[in-house]
Amino acid sequence: MLAKKFALGFGIAIIFPIMVHYGVSTFVPSPKWQERYSGSYYQDYSNATPEVKAKLDRERKQREGEWKAKEKRFQAALFVVAVPLGIAAILVGSLAAIQAVGTGLMFGGIFLLLDGYANYWSELADSMRFLSLLLAFIVLLYIGYRKIAK
Repeated sequence: MLAKKFALGFGIAIIFPIMVHYGVSTFVPSPKWQERYSGSYYQDYSNATPEVKAKLDRERKQREGEWKAKEKRFQAALFVVAVPLGIAAILVGSLAAIQAVGTGLMFGGIFLLLDGYANYWSELADSMRFLSLLLAFIVLLYIGYRKIAK
């Protein structure tokens, strides 16, 4: 029975953040690497004349700019969804009557927070980093003192 509880909690902890990540990418698609470079770019570039190289450079820079803009849009959307859902999952997990489900939701919420932060950390202002991490820390402390200490 312990193994089943562990498997259930582990499954929730792994699947929940992945589900949220791809749920966000369904509505705000993450850019694909193929959009950034064409498959034969380097071969075309090495065999090109200086005029064609200049044209290929302009096209590459334009594609990279578009790709980076899509990437930032996706990262921002993931952060905005993942952080509140991660904190909510931690709270709901602490209230769950079934221990394996609660543990899975709490770990899944923590992993989801990590996914949201890891993807958007470089774009966040220090004040937002501090405030959002402070909120998550307070929630964890609250759960520790109010729910688990009993």
